[in-house]
Amino acid sequence: MNIIFPSLKDSAESLGSYFKGQHTGTFGLAGILSYNGNKTITTGGGGMIITNDEVFAKRAKHITTTAKVPHPWEYYHDEIGYNYRLTNVSAAIGVAQMENITVYLANKREMAEKYYEFCQQNGIEFVNEPNGSRSNFWLNAIALKDRRERNEFLEYSNNNGVMTRPIWRLMNKLEMFKDCQTDELKNAQWLEDRIVNIPSSVRL
Repeated sequence: MNIIFPSLKDSAESLGSYFKGQHTGTFGLAGILSYNGNKTITTGGGGMIITNDEVFAKRAKHITTTAKVPHPWEYYHDEIGYNYRLTNVSAAIGVAQMENITVYLANKREMAEKYYEFCQQNGIEFVNEPNGSRSNFWLNAIALKDRRERNEFLEYSNNNGVMTRPIWRLMNKLEMFKDCQTDELKNAQWLEDRIVNIPSSVRL
């Protein structure tokens, strides 16, 4: 018996990004967008499920609203459910920002272009959008030649009041995951040794 798992896309950071003309997060049955505090649009936390499948949408809404069966007065839940809804206040904050999403995206693209020009002039590799895609430039990054140069850059920038960060540490290096099975992770290790995230917020 073949079991087919639905295609769920983690598109947390990609609001406003496209691949071959199609918005990321819309390639499978469903995608998710994050509204965490560091995202292009933020409600302080939470996010959104996006789907074109009406059956899936109704199912997701049901289990994320405590699995309560609609009724004028009865409180009856037909399965285990969860309270994963945004509050009305949080949702209003997100809606207000969405009205300016094109402004935010243009602002971030302009900043990325300035970073790119600076990096070109100074022999630094700027992590740019791939061919066939359009990035929201949620998080700008540079690639340095090795871990030593990465660490020197991090130390210098942070000591001079510019917050920069390394790319996230590989999970198999965290204590609770150190015994998990992995392959050599050569590409991931290459990135960890070289990538630095640079300031990327929407400018005032």
